Amino acid sequence: MDFSTELGDWVRQQRWYAGKSHQPRFRLLDVQPATAATRYLLMDDAGSLPTLYNVPLARVAAPGPDDAVVHHDADGYLVDATRHQDFAVALLAEMGVDVGRVTGCRVLSAEQSNTSIVFDEDGTPTIILKLFRTLHHGENPDVTVQRVLSRAGSPFVPRFLGSLDAEWPDVGRASGVAHGTLCFAQEFLPGVRDGWQIALEAASEHRDFTEAARDLGRAVAGVHGALGAALETVAAGRDHVAAAAASWRRRLAIAAAEVPAVADRAAAIDAVYHAALERPWPRLQRIHGDLHLGQVLAVPHGGWRIVDFEGEPLRPMEERAIPDLAPRDVAGMLRSFDYAGAVGGGPDADGWGGACREAFLDAYVSSPGAVEIDPVLLRALVLDKAVYEATYEARNRPGWLPVPVAAIEGVLTA
Repeated sequence: MDFSTELGDWVRQQRWYAGKSHQPRFRLLDVQPATAATRYLLMDDAGSLPTLYNVPLARVAAPGPDDAVVHHDADGYLVDATRHQDFAVALLAEMGVDVGRVTGCRVLSAEQSNTSIVFDEDGTPTIILKLFRTLHHGENPDVTVQRVLSRAGSPFVPRFLGSLDAEWPDVGRASGVAHGTLCFAQEFLPGVRDGWQIALEAASEHRDFTEAARDLGRAVAGVHGALGAALETVAAGRDHVAAAAASWRRRLAIAAAEVPAVADRAAAIDAVYHAALERPWPRLQRIHGDLHLGQVLAVPHGGWRIVDFEGEPLRPMEERAIPDLAPRDVAGMLRSFDYAGAVGGGPDADGWGGACREAFLDAYVSSPGAVEIDPVLLRALVLDKAVYEATYEARNRPGWLPVPVAAIEGVLTA
């Protein structure tokens, strides 16, 4: 078995492998000079879009108990380098991060699409490095946005520490070379809890969550304001509105074909879209792009931090950097409160979710940095999100389909 096949077989078993729906066709795109750790780039060009995987390997004489062995030859073993401290610390040093106090590191086991490594300084976890497993041309939006927000002194994101880029051959580009982000590092926040889990617990126990929702509304407004001030904003011209209209109606057509309850309401949904398309739109800017309760962290005695600015994972990377409607982030969070109330299953799920949505929105619109919210446009954006959710639930979690269907009905009858 040749090495690229062997490497490909290992990649297919990883949680971050994105090609599970097709039979892959792997080839080694580039091998940097052999060192104690070598960055292998493995291309799978059998899917609808070619995917380039970032697979650093370390050579060891004998594997340790935690090593993931990829290859064995007369010179020893090649294992997953992310679990080796020398490699991980070297990445930090290449970014210009001071590694003099680093005393250890570990890989987080819960990571899905990337690999995250936590570093201890003098025994205390202080730094987290995210290594992107799929590479794209252009700077990753997570890096662009978090760097800008950190430089602006935003208290609503972890402090950005540095990033590392690479180049690789790309015959599809005029230059023949692509350039993108390998990884980045930021402040590690000890004791944080995922916003979704906190909200779910509160909903299931019917505990008041409105003050937390207000704090989150202020945080989202602050992030929008900092991004609008630091990065390009553009007027929403006819082409932007037409593109949004096409996206909304494409998702509606897909949902109507798969979910009878959406088909029954398609004309009413489209009427809401039409009304929103006729309204004046706010300036477009960089946004989170995939905002929900799972993308926020509660810091003990320190409010909320917003993370994971990569945008919707199914959108091409170049699209995620295009200025967008800030109210789309607001709509995403409103839908997330609705889900938390429904899934939490408390005695008054609708009332709990509604109170959270009202508190979040009131705090957002009254906070510094907020983008003006047109209720007609927001209504369309909430509907578009719920329509997308209906398709997703019908395909993956039919038992949850009533959640977005009830939301669609609620928006239409409000």
